[in-house]
Amino acid sequence: MKMLHNNVLLTEAEQSTTTAGGIILTGDIDKAVKPGIVLSVSETVASIMPELTVGAEVYLNWKESMPVTIDGQKAAIIDAKHIKCII
Repeated sequence: MKMLHNNVLLTEAEQSTTTAGGIILTGDIDKAVKPGIVLSVSETVASIMPELTVGAEVYLNWKESMPVTIDGQKAAIIDAKHIKCII
């Protein structure tokens, strides 16, 4: 999927359910704060933010995203201005 204008396509990052010490985590501390993984970046965004590449893990304002389903996979489209940081 090719993104247009200032848009970025991303999906929710998989959260680890086990700590390095083997402790199984049963829930998130804050379910609203989840990282995303970039799936596609528009040419406009790539020229302005070259560090924002496919596979980058980011934090963003999920409330500003538009949910989509692509080939049965859940994803979201968001304006790049709502991405807060690259991890």
